Amino acid sequence: MISITPVAQEKLTSYLAENKVEPKVRVYLPSCGCSGGGDQIALTLDQPEDGDIKVQAGDLELFMSQDLFDQVGKVVIDFKDDGRNSGFIVDSEKSVPAQAPDCGGCSCCG
Repeated sequence: MISITPVAQEKLTSYLAENKVEPKVRVYLPSCGCSGGGDQIALTLDQPEDGDIKVQAGDLELFMSQDLFDQVGKVVIDFKDDGRNSGFIVDSEKSVPAQAPDCGGCSCCG
């Protein structure tokens, strides 16, 4: 349901330990007002909720809502570093669903 590559697990565990942050990470789909929402799955620090899908990976506790899993299927967390850019990438089994716009005058659209 949620998997993490060894390099991503090492990078994330190290980062959280260095910053003295509890190793609890939510996989989620960000939303953004009038632009209609995010089109990429992301990671955030959070606490698990009842009904979340949870996976333990070493010291990391990874979780996501059942609703998100139903929409995107299995997810894989990886870490890429091409020498110029580096960061975490979250890929899903199914395409990320389009989210309806919710224009409220925010600054999301730039």
